[in-house]
Amino acid sequence: MKYVVAKEKETSELASKFSKSIYLPLIVGITGPLGAGKTSFVRHFIKKYRESEKVKSPTFGLLEEYNYAEINIIHVDLYRIKKYEKNYIDFYNYHTEKSLFLIEWIDNDQKLMQNSDIIINIEILDENGSREFNLMGNSSRGKRVIENMKNDSI
Repeated sequence: MKYVVAKEKETSELASKFSKSIYLPLIVGITGPLGAGKTSFVRHFIKKYRESEKVKSPTFGLLEEYNYAEINIIHVDLYRIKKYEKNYIDFYNYHTEKSLFLIEWIDNDQKLMQNSDIIINIEILDENGSREFNLMGNSSRGKRVIENMKNDSI
């Protein structure tokens, strides 16, 4: 399913729609070139749970956690991970029934990418800031989230 956003506000609206459609636990991989808006989308998503949350890119630390009553968000950035590198994070330590993994640069770990529920690919359309978000369900749970978004059954 594709969405074109032209403004930061539209990215926030898409993140809100996505947040209302999810089922936990869930693994979401986010791909796209540098500057496409991966961290921006995650930041807007997390702020749906706590507006005042300070959301930083986990590029250097690899992982940031945001724990709320209804959801545990694990924001991961695999930019610095080399393809086929192993043992960089023990994901099992973070997995619960209310976990949501938002993993930027998931394509640097093909096994994790194949086992994700949803892949969000973000492409830059023009120099004015337009972006195309392509959401694809990899699992039955991921496909159900996409279907919810299509049907607006939220």
